[in-house]
Amino acid sequence: MTVTAPKDTSPRTERTRTTENESAPSLISRILGSAMIFRLAFLLTVLLLWVVASTTVLSSVLPTVPDTLGALYELLTGSQFYEQMWLTVRRVLGGFAIAYVTAFLIGTAMGRSRKGESFFELFIVTGMSQPGIFIAMIILIALGLNESSAIIAMGYLAVPMIAVNFWQGTKRLDTDLQEMSQVFGYSRYAQFRHVILPQLAGPAITAARQAFGVCWKYVVMIELLGLSDGVGYQVNRAFQLYDLTAVIAWTIGFMIFVALFEYVVLRPLERRAFLWRERPMGKFGGGKSTVIEEGEQRA
Repeated sequence: MTVTAPKDTSPRTERTRTTENESAPSLISRILGSAMIFRLAFLLTVLLLWVVASTTVLSSVLPTVPDTLGALYELLTGSQFYEQMWLTVRRVLGGFAIAYVTAFLIGTAMGRSRKGESFFELFIVTGMSQPGIFIAMIILIALGLNESSAIIAMGYLAVPMIAVNFWQGTKRLDTDLQEMSQVFGYSRYAQFRHVILPQLAGPAITAARQAFGVCWKYVVMIELLGLSDGVGYQVNRAFQLYDLTAVIAWTIGFMIFVALFEYVVLRPLERRAFLWRERPMGKFGGGKSTVIEEGEQRA
């Protein structure tokens, strides 16, 4: 004889099942709510506008989508694009290193000291509004038309915009939390790692993204002005030959690389930098923080 367990038909169970069914999103809702859909919609909108412009208003100037994509395919399947792109990336990394370290020192000095803020304030204000092409010309003429001059010019131009993030981030540090960590005997290294660094993670990631954005823009301008290789030089060369198809193909290839760098390098680094928000506090992984544990022990 088989005994069947009675079904739970209580109102509470029925409400739970109804709530679960209502809260579970359908597959179509998840797809429509995905960010990828909106990114693809943006790309399709750009392509649609391009098709309309190349067949109507700008038909005599703007190349068609198939012609440009064909030129882009030839560019990406050859070796020239990657050789020139590597030269550009190398300069960007050099300029980023100079700009990021310098901006960190200046920004933290301004955030921690009124004297430092007064000393560097004029540099930040004028640096954010200065015409970059003029400064790049001065540096390239003064130091010579070479790669080192390009890296120095790029780093100098990017410093003011990046330093603002560290400046404001340092000013917003929770001094009460830092004083509390000193009371409970935290070493300077522990204070920096567990108190200061998590608070600076947001401004540091924002500064890194902005630094790369500024460097990507300035490196093309500097290569276009005075260098004999790199993506900027190739775009300028195609422009002088009135080859708009090559100009657009190089531009799209450059933008593809920048987008891949954003989603493959910067986004994972950002998620890793904010992992501390999802972890329980304390060095043993428990629910209590180290500060609370030490306070309870001393009490």
